[in-house]
Amino acid sequence: MSMCENDRTLFNMSDPATMYLLEQLEAFNRTYTVIHRYFCAIICICGVALNLIHIVVLTRKQMRIYAVNSILSIMAVCDVFTMTSYLVYIIRFKFVENEENVFGYNYYWLLFLLGHVVLSIALHTISLYLSVIMAYIRVTALEKLDSKWVKSRSVGHIFFVTSIVVAILSIPTLLVHRIEKLDPSFFESEDVNGTDPNAVLPIALYTIGLDPMATERSCTLFKFNLWLTGICFKVIPCFLLFWFTAALMQKLYETSKKRRMLLGLNDEKRRRKKLAVDKTTYMLIIMLIIFLATELPQGALALLNALYTNDVHTYIYLNLGEVLDLLSLINCNTSFVLYCVMSSRYRLTFRRIFLSSVPTNPSTTAFSILRQLG
Repeated sequence: MSMCENDRTLFNMSDPATMYLLEQLEAFNRTYTVIHRYFCAIICICGVALNLIHIVVLTRKQMRIYAVNSILSIMAVCDVFTMTSYLVYIIRFKFVENEENVFGYNYYWLLFLLGHVVLSIALHTISLYLSVIMAYIRVTALEKLDSKWVKSRSVGHIFFVTSIVVAILSIPTLLVHRIEKLDPSFFESEDVNGTDPNAVLPIALYTIGLDPMATERSCTLFKFNLWLTGICFKVIPCFLLFWFTAALMQKLYETSKKRRMLLGLNDEKRRRKKLAVDKTTYMLIIMLIIFLATELPQGALALLNALYTNDVHTYIYLNLGEVLDLLSLINCNTSFVLYCVMSSRYRLTFRRIFLSSVPTNPSTTAFSILRQLG
């Protein structure tokens, strides 16, 4: 049954190539959905642990004085809540089978599910905008070393304003959905519950559906919410992050070129300086690639979903939705890995906190400190 009447069609169902593609998507979904829950459970458990470590390291006194580190710690908190919520969802709705073998769930579990969906979208959007702000801070820091944005005093206000705006924009998502009690007549068929058709269900069961108001006039309100979330939650932060990341890479290149010209470095020093700059550039390139791989496809699908709601929901989201969830969860864990690889100060702070009892070569420690000072 179509969600929206008189909706535009994206796929030509009379085209054999199109039908073959859609059949392959369905076949892929049937195969992948079996292992999806295991992948996500492992990523969530490991991700929560890694992000908690990330928070501990970034909130040390020597680390939190910088705005970028404060923003990263807030993003890690958002990621912890996102992955914890998704882990509960995976356990209840994917691992635990419905013991009554019927369609529907307890009211409170569906209340959690609706809250999980809205909260996950909101937290992920907050992290996206914080990434944009972090990229902007890096650009301004290269232009002006004593920029007010470098220090962490304003981070709390930035997070508060971002959270309020995202929370307000998330309200329509709650309004277009509702928890519906299933009609007992739905279970009178033996094919559904596999029991006596005259049996009475022990508890009331519910499902989540669209509010009738949202589907009126060819889903006007529902499509408005899709446009709102697609543009504000995906397209705008994607464009801004791409712009600022590209600008930051250009600034790094120009700054490195000017530094070499002013200092007149010899070949060996040039090689070392270039290596230091390249590490930062490589990290940004990796961040950009991960961003493009996880967010841009979702932004494009969000706009397509607003234009061709029935087809995109039925043939794309139902078949690829779990893959998109997996990409978002992977994105929640990139910050810790990149910081460990690229930041010597981060690694030194990590060792002081978690590996303080492990003997360390004094010359190695001294060399690490000198590298930071240099």
